[in-house]
Amino acid sequence: MRFGEPRPVSRGGPRPTYLTLVDHGKVYVTDLPQLSDGQLDAVGQEAESVLDSLQRRIAELEEQLGAGSRDDSMIRACTKRDVTERFLRAIADERQRRQLNPQLRAAAAESLARAFMEVARHRLPGSTFDSLLEEALTACESPDDQTSEGASGEVLPILPVVLSPDLA
Repeated sequence: MRFGEPRPVSRGGPRPTYLTLVDHGKVYVTDLPQLSDGQLDAVGQEAESVLDSLQRRIAELEEQLGAGSRDDSMIRACTKRDVTERFLRAIADERQRRQLNPQLRAAAAESLARAFMEVARHRLPGSTFDSLLEEALTACESPDDQTSEGASGEVLPILPVVLSPDLA
């Protein structure tokens, strides 16, 4: 599964940092803000297991080759370890950014709907968020907010959804 849009091929500039994971495919650091908390946790866990595996492989290679020598497989393993560590730091930074987001904290204090909208604004690409917001606004502008037509054409009242405190 690939998150986000296809990456343009850059010539001469820094290449985007990504990690290829078994369950998620190529995940770019720039995709992290669009992931849900659950997806971010799953990607983080898989990246940590990749890092553990790489550290074991590097230890095996050092034991086989000696601490001072470097062959191609050792260089590749060390490079991937470094990239994986940077990727894990980016995940930690994204988690911290989410926890300290003042707009989300203010929205959560106001209402669940406002908090949900703030989360969607941060996670969804601009055009997707704009089109969903437009659709929601159109739905809210119905001429009679308290009724809806049933399948047989009769007007049905719209009842509010009430959750008990233990389900919320």
